[in-house]
Amino acid sequence: MKITLVTDQFYENNHGTSVSAQRIYDGLVARGHQVNVIAIDKDESNDCGMKERQFGKPINNIIHSQGMQLAKPDKDKIREIVAQADIVHVYLPFKLGYTTIEICRELNVPCTAAFHIVPENITSTLYMNNFFALNSSLWSKFYNSTYKYVKHIHCPSLMVAKQLELHRFNSYLHVISNGCCSKFKVQPQPKPSIFNDKFIICFAGRFSREKRYDLIIKAVAESKFKDKIQLIFGGKGPVRNQIMNMAKELPNYPVFSFFTHEQLNSLFNFADLYIHPADTEVEGLSCLEAITCGCVPIVSDSPKSASSQFTLSKHSVFENGDYKSLAQQIDWWLSHPQELQKHRVAIARHAQKFAFEKSMDYYLDMFEQAIKDWDCEYKSNSKEKAMEPTIINYYAKK
Repeated sequence: MKITLVTDQFYENNHGTSVSAQRIYDGLVARGHQVNVIAIDKDESNDCGMKERQFGKPINNIIHSQGMQLAKPDKDKIREIVAQADIVHVYLPFKLGYTTIEICRELNVPCTAAFHIVPENITSTLYMNNFFALNSSLWSKFYNSTYKYVKHIHCPSLMVAKQLELHRFNSYLHVISNGCCSKFKVQPQPKPSIFNDKFIICFAGRFSREKRYDLIIKAVAESKFKDKIQLIFGGKGPVRNQIMNMAKELPNYPVFSFFTHEQLNSLFNFADLYIHPADTEVEGLSCLEAITCGCVPIVSDSPKSASSQFTLSKHSVFENGDYKSLAQQIDWWLSHPQELQKHRVAIARHAQKFAFEKSMDYYLDMFEQAIKDWDCEYKSNSKEKAMEPTIINYYAKK
């Protein structure tokens, strides 16, 4: 197939959506498909390259602080690329995405869309994530600009699919994990010598408010093992300095760095626990990477976080926003070293359910279905075209 992927950022790997797009691109090419990417290209060396959309310095700074850039659509370029495609896959509900969908409908080229960002990912940055009216407005904006025009929507988790069902996204909702690539695997190795006498707890991801790094710091300070815990944080983002300052009260100051895939694979293999405390998470790719290496997770039970799908034990889930609950789970695992080691094997086996190659099979199945029943006049809110939200959960079949 000739497939075009559309995402504001592709050539940077500082957030989950671009990482997902890069992996899907590589997977499709490896299977012999011809793939184009419409995205921002700073070097302007790509025929599909877009320029960055400018909003003025204050707003640009907010967007950039999240590791994001938004593209300015070039309709002529988009038409040229879309016209060559068998199917187009749009990642985000911003101007590049919905402009491309308009062109797909105009040229009668099949199109699917993914749901990688929920309103709270945006409103949390503005300290307004609890404003119901604002979040509701963004749900409506996403639906009316983008998703009501596509019959097949990729959902990275069942949690996302259920959210879309709740908000009456009347389409086929394909539950497909972004998948964990083969770079991550169980490779047992000793801890670095300087940490031999420490319990290592790690986290990797974007330093943003909704990730709730503060809970990790508070929980470790509460833990009866606090003198023996070494935290290792991988990532970058707007609240990094805030967390670094907050961590100064801990007996052992955390390691803060930005790790390569190889370094993360090593970290997840020698770490004792991986904590994912996010309030809002459409999947939690770094959590999946950690369990693929056999690192035992502890995640929030937030109804807006999908990462609990990567757990097998009641001791791997804590009460959302409650650092004392998190501290209790940390202490349980560190007090039961034999259970911890046994669970490493079980959780790594569980992770294979979300292997990248399986995700590729499901993606291609979704593309084929979308091509077969493409309708360029489809609007999911019209009386003539409307359908009920229909969840297609590939993992329920396995």
